[in-house]
Amino acid sequence: MRIIQESMSLATATRYHQEKLYFRLQIVFTSRTDLSMKLKRDHNELTKADGATEIVKELETQAVKIALPEEYSARHEEKFNTACQYILGVDPSLLPFLKDNEFTLYSKKTQVSNTLEDYFTRLASTILSQQISGLAAKSIKARVVDLYGGTFPDYKVLFKDFRDPVKSAEIAKCGLSKRKIVYLESLAAYFAESDRDIEKLFGQEDNDEEVINSLVTNVKGIGPWSAKMFLISGLKRMDVFAPEDLGIARGFSRYLSDKPELEKELMRERGVVKKSKIKHKKYNWKIYDDDVMEKCSERFAPYRSVFMFILWRLSSTNTEAMMKAEKDFVKS
Repeated sequence: MRIIQESMSLATATRYHQEKLYFRLQIVFTSRTDLSMKLKRDHNELTKADGATEIVKELETQAVKIALPEEYSARHEEKFNTACQYILGVDPSLLPFLKDNEFTLYSKKTQVSNTLEDYFTRLASTILSQQISGLAAKSIKARVVDLYGGTFPDYKVLFKDFRDPVKSAEIAKCGLSKRKIVYLESLAAYFAESDRDIEKLFGQEDNDEEVINSLVTNVKGIGPWSAKMFLISGLKRMDVFAPEDLGIARGFSRYLSDKPELEKELMRERGVVKKSKIKHKKYNWKIYDDDVMEKCSERFAPYRSVFMFILWRLSSTNTEAMMKAEKDFVKS
């Protein structure tokens, strides 16, 4: 009887060992696109364990796939779903940050207009919201809308009105500083004098740097960060990354916090150092330099914009506030 019990205990222990080994190997094979670091060592060690050979053969014949729920994918655009699947192929651990959240910009319900007037309004809204609260920016924009009879003026109207001292003064009374008047006038002139070129520029693909350079060079008040945000929300470009964004920097810090092997690899492969411009103000998270963040983001190209949204989610502990901020971001 004792021999039988010992045999059963041994069988149970062996089965437990096999199940545990199977689970660990499955994680490795699911993430095999990232075998260059710790997973590779895990793979080498685990495949030497007793009973691993048959499990490896089984897993190699399986199409192990981590996917978003069908109902979730049905609510979002196809290019977003494609981006998510690619990102999960690189890092399956990001699944909860995707499936447990809605991404407003990529929802099938969200309509992003692509006329010159809409592009102008988005960029004008960006200028109006600089260095003031969102509430104050909305108030100023509402006054401008009231001044023009219920709609935000298009670039042709503003270009003309800024040349009229009386009309320009009326616009300023809506709450715009002298600097923002200069910025808005510069934006109106950019569109009015080059509208056909701009339409062609914005209508192309794979020219993100060209769009950024055009905006930064020709429009006062639009810097690289503002141009990148416009690429994401206005033109819905999928491969944008902004390491200079505070939320992205914080989210990235949290992303790397449990990935010491990835951090070591990124540090080991550093080329030209690009220091972060974010000032350390007793943050309880580590600030990484721009080149480190950019190097890591390359793993998710050509879908770095979606990776940015994941990092924004990682940077915020208040999901509802984050979702509201995203909706405002899309509408801006």
